[in-house]
Amino acid sequence: MSDFDDFIRGIGSDIKVAAENVGKKAEKTFEISKRRAERISLKGNIQKNYQKLGELVYGGLKNNEDIEEEMKAITEQLDNDFFRISELYEEINAIKNGTYVPEEEEDWEEEYAEEYDEDEEVEVSIVVMENDGEVVEEPAVIEEEEEVPAIAEKAQEFDINID
Repeated sequence: MSDFDDFIRGIGSDIKVAAENVGKKAEKTFEISKRRAERISLKGNIQKNYQKLGELVYGGLKNNEDIEEEMKAITEQLDNDFFRISELYEEINAIKNGTYVPEEEEDWEEEYAEEYDEDEEVEVSIVVMENDGEVVEEPAVIEEEEEVPAIAEKAQEFDINID
């Protein structure tokens, strides 16, 4: 019966690990979905503000009115929306690759990082053994993440595809 008990415990452990993994995946999916929903809402706001801006410019030119203040307010709102969309892209990428840190944890990390010099360069190398048995150190290649386009580039890209 001991083998059978071990077998049952093993199955229970496997089920527990699988359930934890499903829970983590569901949480990631939920967090990404929240950000995508916010992004869709912001895109709607951008469309509305583009329309308002167009109507404002047309009306101002046609009626020879000073519309500078209104244009400035709408332009600032557009800039804020584009900036938030870029933040959402960064957050989604961070969630996908497992590096996302919620805001309440960021403060602690910044405080902790002050104790150490983050600008200190660290040289990383990989030890490789060649066919003749000689051990050689080669510099490691660290790939950088893809940059999120600037706000102005996002604005130009909007008419084509903001996804």
